[in-house]
Amino acid sequence: MAAKTKTKTQIEFTCPNCSATVSVERAGAVTACPACKQKLGKVAQLDQLLARWWEPRRWRADLVKPNVPYLIERLWTANGQGERLYLGVSPKYTNYDIFRNMVTRLMVRGIDDGWASLTFPADPLAEDPQYVLTIVDSERFAESVEKLFPEVDWDEPVSVAVADAVGATPTAAKRGKKGKKKS
Repeated sequence: MAAKTKTKTQIEFTCPNCSATVSVERAGAVTACPACKQKLGKVAQLDQLLARWWEPRRWRADLVKPNVPYLIERLWTANGQGERLYLGVSPKYTNYDIFRNMVTRLMVRGIDDGWASLTFPADPLAEDPQYVLTIVDSERFAESVEKLFPEVDWDEPVSVAVADAVGATPTAAKRGKKGKKKS
């Protein structure tokens, strides 16, 4: 019996800068456009994959049309993490809906900047693809959240709450925070 060789199927994307076709071995692999050399990042790939995933399913009444912010929000707020982070940060002038929107935009930037990691499923066009969002640099995440809400007194208990919400060790989130208390 001859052994089957698994052929890799490349995924083709359109460069958002010049509209050239960019072939990628596996979804989520950051690749430079062969025409303009612009980087085709994970967020741009996710946007195009969600559009392709939605197209054959658009007639299903039970599906919400996904977009990048919608998916990223669903990932980072899963299992009550969004509420825990909101309660831990407790911004004075921001309700939960605005907080969720601001942190979602921050997470999208984090994916492009590399401090958050988005893992693509093996088949992103499957019926129920499972994406995974991970904070790989909890310090940068905590610093970025801190910049979003300058009115918050960023003392140790808040840092611990932020670390707990993202599943990091509190000591990593506390580093660099000493001496930054507001008067």
